[in-house]
Amino acid sequence: MKVLSSMSEPLRLAPLDLFIDPLLSFQDARLRDMYAYWEEKRAGRPFPARADVSPAEIVSHLPSLFLVDVVAPGLSIGDFRVRLMGTALNDLFARDFTGTSLEGAFAEKSAAAIGKLFGIVCQLRRPLRLYGSASFAQAPATEVEAVLMPLTTGSGAVDMVMGELLKRASA
Repeated sequence: MKVLSSMSEPLRLAPLDLFIDPLLSFQDARLRDMYAYWEEKRAGRPFPARADVSPAEIVSHLPSLFLVDVVAPGLSIGDFRVRLMGTALNDLFARDFTGTSLEGAFAEKSAAAIGKLFGIVCQLRRPLRLYGSASFAQAPATEVEAVLMPLTTGSGAVDMVMGELLKRASA
């Protein structure tokens, strides 16, 4: 994990056609806004508490927002349960994952990669940008960009990940 924290180049999230960008070079202004909100709520701490985040302050982001609970140690897909999934994401996935574990929701190799991604956020205790091409609900691949940001419910550990996933505009 230390390698990722000192990286200056994106890392491919195999077997998916997605890349991890630890430099947070957002292309979508909405994700820059969400990251700025997280930074403001962090207030000099490593990451904000869930109680610091107010849905009323981020209404325009809610359709593409997700909250995932982390069960220690947060290293595999079975350690992550979706607490909230925005309506735009329900449409994108053609499924609502709210209240379910991510285990069994994806093909085995994809699930392992997704578990590693969430695990990196938990271990490094910092946001990551994700971008690339992904297929959802048997639809053709589409370009996406996302931010994943650690939160705590008060334990001091990362026990929740807040993220926003957006379809990127066509070139």
